[in-house]
Amino acid sequence: MPINLTNKTGYQAYFTVLKGDLVVAERIELMADATVEIPTSPVTRSVVAETVLEDNIYTSAPLDFIGAAGFLAQVKQVNAQGTYNFELIEVGPTQPNQVQFQKTCLAPVVFSITGNGKLLQSVFVNNSFETTFLNIAENYTFKAVVNGITTEPVQTNNPEATISAVVDTSSLENGYFTLVIS
Repeated sequence: MPINLTNKTGYQAYFTVLKGDLVVAERIELMADATVEIPTSPVTRSVVAETVLEDNIYTSAPLDFIGAAGFLAQVKQVNAQGTYNFELIEVGPTQPNQVQFQKTCLAPVVFSITGNGKLLQSVFVNNSFETTFLNIAENYTFKAVVNGITTEPVQTNNPEATISAVVDTSSLENGYFTLVIS
């Protein structure tokens, strides 16, 4: 079940697709009169956590997830070695349509989400024991940048929709673009 993105503008277009708050695809480049399929079936993503402790940058090992998930970044004492480890562990999410992020360490933590080897988005958590989340409900939001103009976002809950970037023929001035769902 893919979503189809189509560029019917005569200019190069760059699409961004979100499922709820989670970035599905970002800066998908489409030449004029081109189409691409974006899969909507569950896709494995990875998350890593990063923080600064005593002027050193610590990065966790990556954890994979599909759909709803919960993650906790923590600094853990290793008494036998006299050191600390920064780690990311998976914890069960408290809501079925969310990816949740928490931390227990003092410094802010950046959670970076990747898919297909590309950074999709980052989530910043400043307060310990406070959950920051991304909704991953079944609605999709699309926007595009065409000839330097960012379109108004459009939404659908149809995972098989076709989203087309077209020249806006409404009462606006020439040079505007819009997204059409079919």
